[in-house]
Amino acid sequence: NDLDKKGLPFCLFLPLYNGVEWLEIGIPKNESFEWLPVDLNSPIVVYGTSIVQGASASHPAMAWTSILQRRLGIPLINLGFSGNGRLEKNVISLMTELNASLFILDCLPNLDKAEYIEKTEILLIDAVNQIRKKSDSPILLIEHIGFSCNSSDSTYYNRMDKVNKSSWQAFKRLEEQGVNGLYYLSKSDISFPLNGWVDHIHPNDIGMVHLEKIVEKKIRQIFDYKVIE
Repeated sequence: NDLDKKGLPFCLFLPLYNGVEWLEIGIPKNESFEWLPVDLNSPIVVYGTSIVQGASASHPAMAWTSILQRRLGIPLINLGFSGNGRLEKNVISLMTELNASLFILDCLPNLDKAEYIEKTEILLIDAVNQIRKKSDSPILLIEHIGFSCNSSDSTYYNRMDKVNKSSWQAFKRLEEQGVNGLYYLSKSDISFPLNGWVDHIHPNDIGMVHLEKIVEKKIRQIFDYKVIE
């Protein structure tokens, strides 16, 4: 059809966990394929856990960060590290080398163990201040979404509750320090759906779509973008 003759853009999302050793793209004979120009818009940079990385979406394009990139139409850099997203200073330092339009810190699910919970407040404060030394771009802090067993397992509930309280305390202290451009998404804001988990913590596709919708709405409020239904 006429649309095909004008050309169609495609966005390829690589595997969330498997490494890529080779890649082939096939097209019909007598057709052409070329790379689109690099998008020079400032990216959103997301630092987080396996949930940010994409566990356990059914395919790469269903990670909430991938959905968000498509919905907003701007670049997004996914720094999700399974079991290792813990607000490390070296990672924050690399993030600040980027001319980001927005920084998102979503590391609490990797900080809910006893050895980290007591440090969470100071880790968040240090991370935000480290970013602020290099960038005035908005920073969005996201609370722990909770566990699927929160209502039946007090141990898991207390882990989530303690780390979220530490996060909120950090946010309020940063506000008191006069840090500008700081935003927050609480567990209650997110209101993760009962059918959104694939296990005790990782979202399935329902959960990924839900997370993206909540984060996208917040970002559109931050930048005063029109909300797209």
